[in-house]
Amino acid sequence: FILLIMIKNYCLINGNSFKISGSKNYLDKIISEFLGKKKIKISLAVAVNDELILRSDWDRKIIVKGDKIEIVNPFFGG
Repeated sequence: FILLIMIKNYCLINGNSFKISGSKNYLDKIISEFLGKKKIKISLAVAVNDELILRSDWDRKIIVKGDKIEIVNPFFGG
């Protein structure tokens, strides 16, 4: 499975394979495609290859095949 991701144009999002295009793949576009446009307005924390990416950098972060993206919706309370 991991080999398929490395050979083809796929990344992993929350453990699921996600096809990316051959051109530049910016994180903000991938998140929009994965979650849907209306969901992107909620509070999200995003890490790429275990590195937290600030929301202000999503439109500049390029995703390449084999990257591992984790998207979480933090919540407060106890």
